[in-house]
Amino acid sequence: MATPSPSAGPRTGRPGLRLDGVDHLAFVTWRPRATHEFYTQALGMPLVHAITATGWVTEDYPDFVHFFFDMGRGNRIAFFYYFGLPEEEAPSDLMHRSRHVAFHVDTEEELLAWRDRLKAHGVRVTRPLGHELIESIYFDDPNGIQLEITRPLREMSAIDARDAELTLAALTDIAGSPHPSAQALWQRKAELIRKNAEVAGP
Repeated sequence: MATPSPSAGPRTGRPGLRLDGVDHLAFVTWRPRATHEFYTQALGMPLVHAITATGWVTEDYPDFVHFFFDMGRGNRIAFFYYFGLPEEEAPSDLMHRSRHVAFHVDTEEELLAWRDRLKAHGVRVTRPLGHELIESIYFDDPNGIQLEITRPLREMSAIDARDAELTLAALTDIAGSPHPSAQALWQRKAELIRKNAEVAGP
């Protein structure tokens, strides 16, 4: 079961107004057949909706098909196929690995079963890799989009949320400096921790 964020709650001036998860993620494909087969067969996601439109928003917008797969829990992943649109160049390896979609499972057994299933469908998939709170496997879809299946190693807590607030505060302070670095972030974070300790007092 996915663990809710300890800081989840209203973020606006209107009480009770908040977003409720992901409706869909949208990408572009130049390989509709391979995309359909991969998501319905390798990942077992039903195809649930498709839109066909001639133009959109502006007169020069290309004609397209926009189709959706059910990821579970009311979430969907969707793809645009644009008629006549030339294929883009592949992103750099770093951007390819950074821009990814991660799917959640609860247990190590589920993670390993998914790895076996993907390999049985001819998908190249990494061994399980642990990092901080999660363990994951990584693989690509037919469009070169990196996907991840991940399981929690422990639940996120209020301490994790507090640490994240300090980390982002430090990052915000140093990101616009002439030479931002991980070392500068850690130094600024230590300063913020000391400052907060002084404010809290003994």
